[in-house]
Amino acid sequence: MNVREALREAIGRLTAAQLPSAPTTAEVLLMHVLRRDRAFLHAHPEWEMIPDEERAYRQLLAQRAAGKPTQYLTGRQEFWGLSFRVEPGVFIPRPETEHVVEVALRIVRERLQRQDARIVDVGTGSGCIALALASELPQAEIVATESSPQALALARRNADNLELAHRVQFVSSDILAVFLSHHGAASADFDTRAFDLVVSNPPYVAPEDSARLPREVRAHEPPAALYSPEAGLAFSRRLIAEARAALVPRGWLVMELGYAMEGRVRALLGEAWTNLEVSNDLQGIPRVLAARKAT
Repeated sequence: MNVREALREAIGRLTAAQLPSAPTTAEVLLMHVLRRDRAFLHAHPEWEMIPDEERAYRQLLAQRAAGKPTQYLTGRQEFWGLSFRVEPGVFIPRPETEHVVEVALRIVRERLQRQDARIVDVGTGSGCIALALASELPQAEIVATESSPQALALARRNADNLELAHRVQFVSSDILAVFLSHHGAASADFDTRAFDLVVSNPPYVAPEDSARLPREVRAHEPPAALYSPEAGLAFSRRLIAEARAALVPRGWLVMELGYAMEGRVRALLGEAWTNLEVSNDLQGIPRVLAARKAT
């Protein structure tokens, strides 16, 4: 089987499984199997695959047709121009979350006007937000928290692979609890000082809305990174309260919003926060909220 035939067969199989972007997915999986780039596929459609490559490709196609995300099959996802390792059990970085990085950078550069800002990424997952910020802010002090041991280990590996391990301190914590319980304690084995900026892509899907998610998401991605009780607000409620306690006076919070959540999250902020700013994503959906601690 050559490249052209393999792609034709793959596109037909993925289309029959009613999966989106079948041509792109077919190419990505074939690039992974052959360890070649897209330019090679288009320049060498007659390239003959060896039997082991054919078998590996068909196995990946079968898993993708069954709903397993492409990123878990290739073990890679691009974010902010950086290549991240991903694996089952850890949330896959989304392109829309790059808006969180954009807003955080704007807050640091225009509102804080401090290149050495102390920043914490809450629920870091693969480490994508923290490491993207580390790549852009060489003087900043960046901390990343995560309650999942598997995700924390993967985030550390991504930091090593991106040569940014010296820039980010990874801490096991449920939201910011470990910092609040050790605030000012000299015995802690990590820096407990208050933060200038808290950033997060929190879980915000109500458990009762799980059926609305794509099959591949609800069946394969970690529930703790997706779902939050209280109509999707429980995590955000805690995040807002703990961020306020962990921030310096007039520090900032930047967080991703779920669909149609802007008004409800604004209500959670109340009068303890000022300078509310909401940024839309490329589809015009309110995606990122920024707010400054009132005092």
